[in-house]
Amino acid sequence: MAQTMSILQIGGTDWTNQVADYPLDWTYCQNIDLPVLLARQKSPSDLTFNYVLLTDSILDSGVLARQIQEWPAYRVLYLGELQDFAPAVQAALIKRRAFSLIEQTAESVAEKILRDFYLGQAGFATRFSENQFLPENNYAWHWRRAGRFETTVTGDFGENFQQIGTLKTFPGDFQPSQENLLYADYSTTGNVELALSFVFFQNGGLQQLKLFQNPDAKNLPMVRAPKDYQNYQIMVLAKGNGSLTLRNLHQRKSRHGVGYFIPGGERLLTADGQEIHSYFNPGCRKGPLVVAFAGTRLHVEGFEMMGPLNELGYPYLLFTDTRAQGGAFMVGSEEFEQLVMARIAEAELQLGQETENTIFTGYSMGSYPAMYYAGKRNGRYLAIAKPIINLGTFTAKGNFAHQGINHDWPIDIRQVLTGRLDERDTGRLNQKLWSALDQLNWAKTKIDLYTMQQDEYDGESLPQFLDYLEEKQAKVHHVEVPGRHEDKIAVMIDFLQKSIDQQAQQQMGGLR
Repeated sequence: MAQTMSILQIGGTDWTNQVADYPLDWTYCQNIDLPVLLARQKSPSDLTFNYVLLTDSILDSGVLARQIQEWPAYRVLYLGELQDFAPAVQAALIKRRAFSLIEQTAESVAEKILRDFYLGQAGFATRFSENQFLPENNYAWHWRRAGRFETTVTGDFGENFQQIGTLKTFPGDFQPSQENLLYADYSTTGNVELALSFVFFQNGGLQQLKLFQNPDAKNLPMVRAPKDYQNYQIMVLAKGNGSLTLRNLHQRKSRHGVGYFIPGGERLLTADGQEIHSYFNPGCRKGPLVVAFAGTRLHVEGFEMMGPLNELGYPYLLFTDTRAQGGAFMVGSEEFEQLVMARIAEAELQLGQETENTIFTGYSMGSYPAMYYAGKRNGRYLAIAKPIINLGTFTAKGNFAHQGINHDWPIDIRQVLTGRLDERDTGRLNQKLWSALDQLNWAKTKIDLYTMQQDEYDGESLPQFLDYLEEKQAKVHHVEVPGRHEDKIAVMIDFLQKSIDQQAQQQMGGLR
């Protein structure tokens, strides 16, 4: 069951009765009574509600302005025009990245909150694999598969769109009336064009059909599910002459401009259509920027580490990788990596701090980009767990399970990173991280490292890494515990959280 959202409404008119039929835990407070409500809390600066909603068209309260500054970012919604508020309130709303709503009635605001500010993340990919994609038989077309998910078909598909295959789907992909953004990861040669047809069924009959021609990777199209559909299919169509390479069809529940995956989530795109998802949170306390990279996410897409980093309160920047199943280590082409580094530099500039103060962190797949971009950006603070270091050796494993399933997913990572599956790339991929690490000033670098004694992912490279750190005379705090790669997740998160806090405190001279 979905968690009920709690809303604190602050304004002159109480909307409690008007929103009684909506699944929202609603609390009303007048501006003048805000200090009394906060005083009843364990800590007046804490926000015990999911969102604060400001419903007055004029806001001129120093108390409210100061309180907004104390509350977490992205958690305040307001209805009035920003320019009509007092300067102090304006500054607070901008600093805490509050959201302006165009809705004005209680009912429309409640619906907006439920539709676009829902808790959690909703995103997944349908893969063009042998299990999910069923190609049409046509002797004039040539099919080729690279890795598990990349499928290329070459031929003359005619002047009009015709079906070349079907994607298997699941009824749970959509809730009633849910709207999903579509990102088709594909490329073409010649004059080939792609179309996707979403076909919804009810009681064995056609209920609704929606066709998307040449789905735009930048301005993502949106498909809406009927209120009472039972199942659906995605038909893949093509026209023209040439080749069509199909990789993934990503679907994300739309927040209608509020953000990707979570409110405030951002999406960048390279010229060749590779996604970079990031999320910057300015935090609730002074301290260094924490840059965190998501680990492997095989079945759902989205960010990680929000909870532990919110508890610490320092500013943080998250990245997640959606290219291959589970991600592709957040590295790739020069343009891709430059966009990542530019986003880090932008966050540092917003905070007025130098890269040498930034803390780079990640675990498992996320450990690699944390170390890589620390090297590229000349960072001095790292908190790493269960590292994967030799990317070539790791992606050469042709039969490797994650939690007992999906045995061949590392091969698709290599396909994303090199465009082919060739053993000759192993050495070059292995060297990629070492070259970045060589750029660090290890005499001034602090690294906290958490490892597993029976790590089957890339454990063979750990002795090489430890020897490297000893040779560089790095400042290392190393904790090794019994277990395999996927064991002791909670203990690992606790280690990273404490390491980040200690490194931050060290930078600030131990002052809170």
